[in-house]
Amino acid sequence: MILGSFQLLLLSGALAVGGCAAVAYFVLSMECGPVERLFESYAARLDRHSSFLLMPYRGARLARDQVLVCLGALALFAVTRSPVFALLGLVAVAAPPFLLRERHVARVAQLERQLDTWLLMLANALKATSSVGEAIASTVALVPKPFSEEVDLLVKEIRLGAPLDRALNALARRIDSTQISGALAMIVVARQTGGDLPQALERASAALREAARLEGVLRTKTAEGRGQVLVLASVPFVLCIIIAWIDRSWFDPMLNHHVGKAILAGCSVVWTFAALWAHHIAKADL
Repeated sequence: MILGSFQLLLLSGALAVGGCAAVAYFVLSMECGPVERLFESYAARLDRHSSFLLMPYRGARLARDQVLVCLGALALFAVTRSPVFALLGLVAVAAPPFLLRERHVARVAQLERQLDTWLLMLANALKATSSVGEAIASTVALVPKPFSEEVDLLVKEIRLGAPLDRALNALARRIDSTQISGALAMIVVARQTGGDLPQALERASAALREAARLEGVLRTKTAEGRGQVLVLASVPFVLCIIIAWIDRSWFDPMLNHHVGKAILAGCSVVWTFAALWAHHIAKADL
């Protein structure tokens, strides 16, 4: 039986995909090898992001799916020579860790914005009960997501028998935020030293709100500076475009002679240094 060109293409694609899948299986099943250690390290990073985001998929599964998709795209690219499959492979490599990291950073920022609200709720709950664990449990239904999800995990860990101080430290390590770690450490210290915890929480909540207000003011004030930096950095290009549109031969001495090229390279270096310096100055932080 003689196969047609389309059938041969399908058969070669299926063989290539199957061969790549088999190679991926044998490589990933090798024990104590450098590939396995690299894969486990990468899967652990993905697992940290996925567990923090409360995703149902584990890091190892995401990494295996990435490997299979990349090998499949590489096999299809080798068969069809289509750049679409090469682009698909690049997306499969770069997109998952980038998206997970961006969602991780956004979740931490949202948790920091809700920290002052939770501290105030906890302070009010401690005025009605002397148990810190019960006060924390009462705030689960009051604080909005995603902070309620983190507090719910904290409450579940306490109910499973973990000490309150250890559970708070575990929550601080999980979120890995300076503000939240400081607030949780304050709760632990005030609880151990016998201080007025509700009053300390109210002061911390007020300080966080004031810091957020000052950060908003600073962001507003520096927005004008960042706009000026952008305008000044684009002025040379705009002038060059206008001059070249008026007279195309104006830049011939600079583009066709060594001295002109050296001057152009020096101007480019100075412009880059000035733009980076101005961006660093305008990027003020509280």
